[in-house]
Amino acid sequence: MTLFKPRLMYAYAFMSIVAMFFIAMYLQFVKGINPCPLCIVQRIALAFLAVFFFLGMLFQLKKFGRFFVGGFAFIISAAGATLAGRQVWLQHLPPNKSAECGVSLQYMLQVLPLDQVLKKVLQGTADCSQLEWTLFGFSLAEWTLFWFVIFALFALWQTCRRSE
Repeated sequence: MTLFKPRLMYAYAFMSIVAMFFIAMYLQFVKGINPCPLCIVQRIALAFLAVFFFLGMLFQLKKFGRFFVGGFAFIISAAGATLAGRQVWLQHLPPNKSAECGVSLQYMLQVLPLDQVLKKVLQGTADCSQLEWTLFGFSLAEWTLFWFVIFALFALWQTCRRSE
């Protein structure tokens, strides 16, 4: 069917990520909700995922191309889901168990080695556990987790399906 051609499906997924970035920019610059370091890393994962979805949209992929694009998209989606899941977990900790306040990601990158920055980001800060925005009762991290899981399943589907 025309609506489910591989390149068109990649275009839908790419446009979904673009829409997610527009929402994130709106929340940051209009509503004043600044992203925590864990949110920034999730945005980076989404940007990498968008690149692979764009490649899938741009080229008529053969067997190796489907495996390459779909495989990397799955890996990035799984990593993003892990990061978003970590933030959801931090948001559901009791208030007395949440992490202490931290510094910005930009500052950490300037003064710490990369392995320590990654460790600090994954530990989370008090900013990561705050619920500043919800839609239908779900936080931004929960929505991001949902979409990363959808993108991972989509990448698997695109990898395993026959080319048209």
